[in-house]
Amino acid sequence: MAGEDPAHLTGASQAPGHGFRGIAWSVLLNAVLIGAFVIGAIPIVAIAHGFLDLVQQSEIQSGADWIAYGFAFAGLFLGAIFFAYAIKYYLSTAMVLLTTLVGTPRNGNGAGKANGNGLNRINGNGNGYHLDLGYQPFVSIHVAAYNEKRVIERLLTALSQLDYPEYEVVVVDDSTDESIQILQRWVNRPRFKILHRTSRAGYKGGALREALNVMDPRTEYVVVFDADSVPFPDSIERLLPLFYRVSDGASSKRFEAAFGRTEPGQVKRRPEVAAVQSYQWHVLNKSESWLTEAVRAEYAGSYMIERPFQDAIGSLKMIAGTANMIRADVLRQVGWGTSITEDWELTLKLYTRGYKVIYTPWAETPAECVSTFSRLARQRMRWAEGHTHNVRKWFLPIMTSPLVTPIEKLEFLYDASYYLQAGLFVIGSLSWLISEVIFQTHVPGWTALLGWSLLFSNIFALPLMNLGGLILEEAPARDVQGVFGALVLSFALVPFQGWAAFKGLISRDEGPWFRTPKTGRVTDEVRHLRRLYMLGRWLRGRRGAPRWTSATTPIAKPSPLRATPHKRWVGWFVIGLLVASTVDQVVGTRATACQVQSGGGSTTWSFSGIPAQTVAAGVWTFTMNWTGGTGATSDTVAIAAGVSATASCAGFLATVPNVGSTWTTTYGANGVNPTSPFTVSTSASQLAMVIPPGGSLCIQVTLTHNTGGKPSMVYDGTAGVGDTNVVPPSIVVPESLLGLVGLVVVVPPLVRRLVRRPR
Repeated sequence: MAGEDPAHLTGASQAPGHGFRGIAWSVLLNAVLIGAFVIGAIPIVAIAHGFLDLVQQSEIQSGADWIAYGFAFAGLFLGAIFFAYAIKYYLSTAMVLLTTLVGTPRNGNGAGKANGNGLNRINGNGNGYHLDLGYQPFVSIHVAAYNEKRVIERLLTALSQLDYPEYEVVVVDDSTDESIQILQRWVNRPRFKILHRTSRAGYKGGALREALNVMDPRTEYVVVFDADSVPFPDSIERLLPLFYRVSDGASSKRFEAAFGRTEPGQVKRRPEVAAVQSYQWHVLNKSESWLTEAVRAEYAGSYMIERPFQDAIGSLKMIAGTANMIRADVLRQVGWGTSITEDWELTLKLYTRGYKVIYTPWAETPAECVSTFSRLARQRMRWAEGHTHNVRKWFLPIMTSPLVTPIEKLEFLYDASYYLQAGLFVIGSLSWLISEVIFQTHVPGWTALLGWSLLFSNIFALPLMNLGGLILEEAPARDVQGVFGALVLSFALVPFQGWAAFKGLISRDEGPWFRTPKTGRVTDEVRHLRRLYMLGRWLRGRRGAPRWTSATTPIAKPSPLRATPHKRWVGWFVIGLLVASTVDQVVGTRATACQVQSGGGSTTWSFSGIPAQTVAAGVWTFTMNWTGGTGATSDTVAIAAGVSATASCAGFLATVPNVGSTWTTTYGANGVNPTSPFTVSTSASQLAMVIPPGGSLCIQVTLTHNTGGKPSMVYDGTAGVGDTNVVPPSIVVPESLLGLVGLVVVVPPLVRRLVRRPR
């Protein structure tokens, strides 16, 4: 692969065409980064300030006050911890999307150095280039298998078809099922070494240690795959180039100090890079259920947004168990551990020795999604226990090591409580709601508006990051529904992950390894990602890059399910739904159905005591379900809406429809709308409507009977195929959208880019 001069070693020199604009953009992004840290500190400052005010004003007079303020401070403190994660998710989503569209490449590193050069500058791999080393380094592929009868042969078949001349496959098997007979058929195949163990000593780490002992002595790189993986034929070719740099002949003294003097086009290994992690692309059975769709969306956010962001700013990155390539000499030196999260243990070993892990999305490896909740919970409990156990074990070595950079240490602190974050959010939110709703008490200086802001900002952080990942993948429209499932999963897993993380923190030893069963099902045709066009804009820069040159033969073609056509607008439609859902969160729905019989009367419903919000200018829509009516029925419906400054709609002034417009129609056998339900909109766009804090949104429906039998309607209750409802123009709840400010900048240029992009 023809590479680029490593800018993180070229001092002040810049890539062609960047100039002042590149510097200005980098300054802007750094300002955003600093601003995020400042915003993240606001709740902590509020806690300290509120506590001092509480002491000075002596507001605690009774035991009830202690309980009320205890809930208030606990809610704010725990919410603030989760808010730190939310800020990171918003920041990574905004920066990755912003820089893919309107900015020059982010000067990140992937190596933990101050003036790095972004993810792609340290690779040059799966972006269509070819790396010419003058020889093919020998690669040993290691697979640890345990009772994988449904998937093991699929993996071995894929590994036998790799487009690379110098490699072997070492399978270490602990199975007690039919996998033994399946693997026996591969014993005498060229390139394959099959080892059977009679015990599971060390679990996966122990099996990989055995593979390390028997691999070919020529091995320069080791690749690890899980049994449910199905790597593409060009996987090795896409991973190898990330370990190298290619000189342009104009290198700085810093580059020469690291790599020696080079001639143009000369290839040098990057000595600090020990491992490359690729995208664990869990898509093979993504359409199997809502849960598999949720898991698929969750991985998209992590691998398309969070990890590229980590790589670009040079923070600590994890080896993730499968689909990674590791330098064999380093692996021989460090060795595999026997932790139930052996990948995280190896990551920490590498960083304490000064090595770095880098990430690429261009060597994606299809794999299965966990298909049942019980299996997913068991898997995440293992991850949480092993992760937290290793955090405790390696906390001081990481935090005191001079070889670990400050930003890597900061990422490690984020990782330390990673599996507790959802639990902190749930407990913190409940504590705050109890203090605010029941005791009507909050931390001095911390208003209810700020409390709602913190709550909604935290709620939307993960869904937006997952959605951003799907957008960058240019995923099919149907994948987007997994965003909502992933949100549900994040809370459903709270008790399981929380308990396991606590166990890992206090237990002397880790628990046993529980295998995650695989199904072998494939529900979707799988091809290479669609060039990752937008992400490539950031990671490769504006100089352009060749299109993919590798074959795109699908791995599997399911029957009878097929992929749906890709629709770009769906991602932004869902962003609109996420924003609009604040109406449901804030306004709520009625507990019982509201019914009215036509006959000239008016019925008013109110949504009371809601935060300040603005209904934007636009068209209002009313959908009505109705039953009954005989003969030549014709009834008139007229709808009006308005605002009351109090919690009651008594005597409210209707302002919608505006003067000169109408919001009415007829229905029934002789009406304009002969079937139920029907939808009627205002005849023109309406002016914006402002609802004050604690005010009410009032909806009035008047039914006038004209001819035939009288029908009836149901509001907020099932009547046939759906609910009767009012849809106003978009509603903006200011405090619930503070965390989305960056997207206000992102959406217009992104939509414009998508529209203009040639198909």
